[in-house]
Amino acid sequence: MSQEVDLLINNGVVVTVDGDNRVFMQGGVAVREDRIVAVGRSEDLARGFVAKKTIDAHNKLIMPGLIDTYHHAGHGMIKGIYRTGMGPGLGWPPNELYFHGTTPDWWHAEGLLTAVERVKFGVTTGVTIMGGTPARTDSPIFAERNSQAVEKVGIRAVIGVGPPDPFLNLGHGWSGTFFEGGRAIKRPFTYEQTIEVSRDVIGRLKGGAGGRVQTMLAVPYLCGMNPEYMTGPHHYPYSKDDAKVMRDKALEARRIADEFSVIIHTHGARGVFEWAEKNYGRETLGEILGSNVIFAHANGLTDLDISIMKECDVAATAVPFAAWNTSLGTCPIVKLIQSGVRVAISTDGAAPFHVTDLFVDIHRAMFMQWMENHSMSLLQAGRAIRLVTIEAAALLGMEKEIGSLEVGKKADIILIDLDQPHLVPFEDPANMIAFYVRGNDVETVVVDGAVLMEGRTVKTVNEADVLRYAREEIAGSFKRVNIAHYLEHTSGFWQGLQESAS
Repeated sequence: MSQEVDLLINNGVVVTVDGDNRVFMQGGVAVREDRIVAVGRSEDLARGFVAKKTIDAHNKLIMPGLIDTYHHAGHGMIKGIYRTGMGPGLGWPPNELYFHGTTPDWWHAEGLLTAVERVKFGVTTGVTIMGGTPARTDSPIFAERNSQAVEKVGIRAVIGVGPPDPFLNLGHGWSGTFFEGGRAIKRPFTYEQTIEVSRDVIGRLKGGAGGRVQTMLAVPYLCGMNPEYMTGPHHYPYSKDDAKVMRDKALEARRIADEFSVIIHTHGARGVFEWAEKNYGRETLGEILGSNVIFAHANGLTDLDISIMKECDVAATAVPFAAWNTSLGTCPIVKLIQSGVRVAISTDGAAPFHVTDLFVDIHRAMFMQWMENHSMSLLQAGRAIRLVTIEAAALLGMEKEIGSLEVGKKADIILIDLDQPHLVPFEDPANMIAFYVRGNDVETVVVDGAVLMEGRTVKTVNEADVLRYAREEIAGSFKRVNIAHYLEHTSGFWQGLQESAS
């Protein structure tokens, strides 16, 4: 006798990314409420289930939704606004704009824009740090409005809030501008205020939207930076007193994370663990670090860095295409895996020159590792796919709920339209996913058993309204903060090469 289910997706190519990496060239998934109740061959599912809604996945790929373990809210509203090259006055405007040109509605519009972009690229779960480095936590309203957008669109998000680096110069001092009654009011804030706002947001928003919204503590540089390797705008010539301040702030972050049982998300690169061990002390470093700490970027790590990461059980989320610390090399994904360190692949958000298309970063990461290790046999397609699905879920502590198509897990499923020239033939699903599939190929998205997009049409919000809203808020922010100099191209932009700084 057939069982009744709410949703049956059948007759497609199924890539489960489960423990056995099962692939069904003719298979499907059955869903009851928000859970997967069966994964298998099409003929077995057709006999065993009758559904309230059936999706015919003929010439489609069925796989888990992608998981982006590192992204900054706000970046989606400043795509492409970036002056490349060398010298002073270059770069891009995130902190100036985020702290002095935005309103709560701006952050709501950004949340909607990014959530819709993620849906259309098949990213069903994503980390969202509220702003750049630092996060905008001078008021809880910004995270609240962004969370409301996530809830409305229907995806999963882990919202990160936290204090600034104690030695970071924001250019305008530590202040945020609020627009009230037609007036711009600049309000100074302290490190301690951001801690209180972060505690409030983390505790209050955690578990929201029926569990789809979670929270984390975002600390810019939990283990400082190693002055031996850092130059330019990220150069930190710490004194002994500075190092003690960093250590005490890191211990405070550990206490907050333990109190609320949340992840600490931070930045790190070459020599960071060496520096922290030397300046915090090995025992104290062991207290600060742990399995719920994720280091973004992790470019150019030394062998000692990697051994400390392994011993302290911290994780890394690699960014194959980012501006930060590229002079130090890539994140050594292969070495991390070989050393038993947990790692995922992420986007770092949509700016200054990227989008949240995580499919693109799968093969970017592979190519970078092939070049670094001089071998195409390392970081192959199947493992790279796992770094944006089940192993990414493990970094967030969600591997028992999402990241693979398995009975009992949440129904977070995406369908890829294979009826396209660049996806024919489709004989090796893993290689095709890693090298050929793009976010724009995603046709249907299901999160928590609910269909968020079908036939490339988002069902939970009106996409045209979201784009109009975002454009209006962007225009308003650009009037408040002049970005003209970021749109000026440097010498050699169109013809020739950029001259190096002397």
